[in-house]
Amino acid sequence: MSWLRRLRNVLSGSSRSVDFDALPIALIHLDGAGVMRQANRGWEQLSGYRLGDCLQAEHSQFLHIEDRPLWLLGLHNLREGSAPWVASLRYMNRTGELRWVEVRVVRHGTGFVASLADISAQMPEHQQLQARHRSLSNLLDGLPLMVYRCRNNRNWSMEYVSAGCLELTGYAAQRLIDSQSLTFNGLIHPADRERVWRGVQEALRESRPFAFDYRLLCADASEKQVSERGRGIYSDLGDLLGLEGVVMERGTAPALLQEVAAGF
Repeated sequence: MSWLRRLRNVLSGSSRSVDFDALPIALIHLDGAGVMRQANRGWEQLSGYRLGDCLQAEHSQFLHIEDRPLWLLGLHNLREGSAPWVASLRYMNRTGELRWVEVRVVRHGTGFVASLADISAQMPEHQQLQARHRSLSNLLDGLPLMVYRCRNNRNWSMEYVSAGCLELTGYAAQRLIDSQSLTFNGLIHPADRERVWRGVQEALRESRPFAFDYRLLCADASEKQVSERGRGIYSDLGDLLGLEGVVMERGTAPALLQEVAAGF
């Protein structure tokens, strides 16, 4: 059987055995939670990571922070019985280089099988921006959930904030990015600021994710109870580059949003 036919059988779900290394394309096998259980040499070439360093890791960790919610939504839809899921997502390889990848995912037993094709050379800059806009807008716009990347300073200086910031806080996302006049720390209730700072610093010292609840001060002067989940971003040498995570309103998020937040 040709490698193309094997791949077609895998991606259609008709093949129950996966001969990953026989296929000249990156293939991964995930369990039902999206944790990597098997991959081929194509994955090592695409990601730059050794296979042994990737197994037992959540696959979303290798995606660009802005594309992780879309990935989690795709897995959720597959669990609900939807057809094979296809998307163009951004991956960060071991050296920090961004790669555009066409991802095709199907159910396989109780987990998933995905093929990953590097399409970076086929994606001019304007097409990359369009794909990024579609991915984010379809999932995040108008939802009370804010995905962020920030620096580890007292202001939590934002480098990226998703569009859900507006519904969550009442402020447009661009108001918070690299702003000195309106900082995210300024939106945290004064009585909670020191606790949040110390909680993040403790988690960073212990090299673990952080999660806690606090109060936000919104643009309309109201207070909102929120939950935050996040983690540090590190270079290959172990240097802290920043923080990434998600903030969402407590008690009102549907199960899907909670699943997205769990990816951080």
